[in-house]
Amino acid sequence: MDRLLVLQHVPHEGPGAFAGVACREDVQMDIFKLWESMYMPDLSLYSRLLIMGGPQSVYDPLNLYPSRDAEIDAVKDFAGRGRPVLGVCLGAQLIAHALGGRVYQNIVDGKPYKEIGFARVQLTEQGKLSPLFTGLPESLQVFQWHGDILDLPEDAELLATGEQVNNQAFKCGGSSYGLLFHLEVTPKMVEELVTVDHEWMHKDNQVDERAILDESYSKETELREMAEKLFTNWLEL
Repeated sequence: MDRLLVLQHVPHEGPGAFAGVACREDVQMDIFKLWESMYMPDLSLYSRLLIMGGPQSVYDPLNLYPSRDAEIDAVKDFAGRGRPVLGVCLGAQLIAHALGGRVYQNIVDGKPYKEIGFARVQLTEQGKLSPLFTGLPESLQVFQWHGDILDLPEDAELLATGEQVNNQAFKCGGSSYGLLFHLEVTPKMVEELVTVDHEWMHKDNQVDERAILDESYSKETELREMAEKLFTNWLEL
């Protein structure tokens, strides 16, 4: 039986729709709460690694992000052993950084630019052939919640692009996948994000939070079905 280690950075950014798939597929999912402890469990006990999002930045100093180096080491450990890794948002940024890419604040016209809310991403030709996206549409309506972007590691394959931010999904290190966007979020998770990250989402940014909340409910089924399909694909890699 697969044993999956989940690195979760904050209480409101958990595995969401992915958790139901793990339960259905009889995958043991151990959620490691990094706000309670930065010390990694025995990585050799796990066959897969899932890294969730969070408000931290890869370039934050350790006093603001004390688990950063341990997480980077975990990515390198799993990648070195050829064990599958999936990172979402901050998780994708950690994978890119750990395997030789660059993560930095997105600046457009001299100002910080954040992708917030629902937007479309397009699969690249490599993405259309990727087993991670088997059965998913070539154009995906996804949820965005980030102010940092990334440059791909040298050996990476770009799997999905966006209109505002190009590098949206990638594969690197043989079996490591990163998604800058979210599919796993539920409307309840979006409500918590809007509440907890209220100051961040409005700073230097014009955003209609009511529209985002309404859209999270109207797209709930579509998003959940895509999340379940993608995560099932990943568990089969």
